[in-house]
Amino acid sequence: MPKIYLCALLLTLASCAGTRSTTRLRVAAGYCDPPLSYRYDPALLPKANFEAALTPALLAHYPRRNLLAANAAGILPQLQELLALQETANWPQPRRQQPAADLAVVRQRQRIMDQVILVSTAVASVAAELDCEGERADQVAGYLGEQDDRRTQRFNVLSIGIGAASGIGTTVIENKSGQYAFGIGGGLLAAGLGLLTLGGEHTAEFKHPRNLLADVWGEKPTSDVFPPSVWYMLTEPAFSNSGQTSLAHNTRQRWEHYGQLARPESKKGRQFAALLFGQGGQYSADELTVRANMLNELQSAVRLLNQELQGLLLVLNKE
Repeated sequence: MPKIYLCALLLTLASCAGTRSTTRLRVAAGYCDPPLSYRYDPALLPKANFEAALTPALLAHYPRRNLLAANAAGILPQLQELLALQETANWPQPRRQQPAADLAVVRQRQRIMDQVILVSTAVASVAAELDCEGERADQVAGYLGEQDDRRTQRFNVLSIGIGAASGIGTTVIENKSGQYAFGIGGGLLAAGLGLLTLGGEHTAEFKHPRNLLADVWGEKPTSDVFPPSVWYMLTEPAFSNSGQTSLAHNTRQRWEHYGQLARPESKKGRQFAALLFGQGGQYSADELTVRANMLNELQSAVRLLNQELQGLLLVLNKE
């Protein structure tokens, strides 16, 4: 009879090993979000048909890659106007009209520079938000990891104590059946506690209503959370080194290739994807670490966009 009870106890412990322990930790959401809802001038949005927006004059004065960045900043028409003003200023002018022509060129150049700098700050703003969200996930992952470690340590100490008591009991008890029951029971209890250390991880409610990962995973044509200029650079294939697939697509492929979402079509993969790219929910320490890594990888891709803007500024400064 005692053996039956011990087996039942072991089965109960094994079933508990797969359960999760929900903590009462409340994780504030939204403090990484922009404080204002930004509005962008429709006249400065990237042209959907980049090729049609190019003119022979633009192609003669600027490298194609820089014109692509100029389209992201929405300044192709302004560049065309600048070329026209420069041409006018270079014509022979009456002495009284030359200063006005030169001033018009300077003002147009300043408007163009201001817009490129504004786009650069948009890139920096998105990168800062991604960095903040990554740190938020890392912080909670560290907290949950500590809770898991303490739980594992308690079970290990208890398992050692049961093992020691079982060894002593088998030597003290003279009855053979009692020795067997004590030894087997202690072994089963120690094994059950070992099983408990393999599961039962702590989780916390972690919400992210504004989810920057979702649009990248869905590779949407437009985004409500990314500035239009930043989203254009992330989704236009010409901005990648290969020129074949976009930075957003390449980022998604790395998420799948390096195991963060290795099998998104499986049941477990779909559940995890719904957690990552939805409104949030119950996360374990390992799941939050995955989310933080994905945010950091996307942050790196966004920061690299400043290379395109730097190249554009260098060309404009030579004018």
